[in-house]
Amino acid sequence: MGPGGIATIIASASLLLIAGAIAYAVFRVARLIDEVQKTVRSVNRITTSAEKATEKINQALETLVDKNTNILKLLTGAASSFMGRKRSSTKDHD
Repeated sequence: MGPGGIATIIASASLLLIAGAIAYAVFRVARLIDEVQKTVRSVNRITTSAEKATEKINQALETLVDKNTNILKLLTGAASSFMGRKRSSTKDHD
């Protein structure tokens, strides 16, 4: 076998190695894309659940405010009177 035959074998082995490296990279990128898609779907599910929970809480609060305005007025008055009190310092108690 002459020098040209050996060069051909080396070139074909190198080409096979390069093709294998490219195939591996494509495979890994495809798996990465699949994982990203799964993550995005999970985040979308969580976001949808959070939006539904927020809507339920808003509806409950609206119902509470609409039906119980007298209770809310009483609570607001109690809270404002509590906040309006002056706190005495510990020096006054000695």
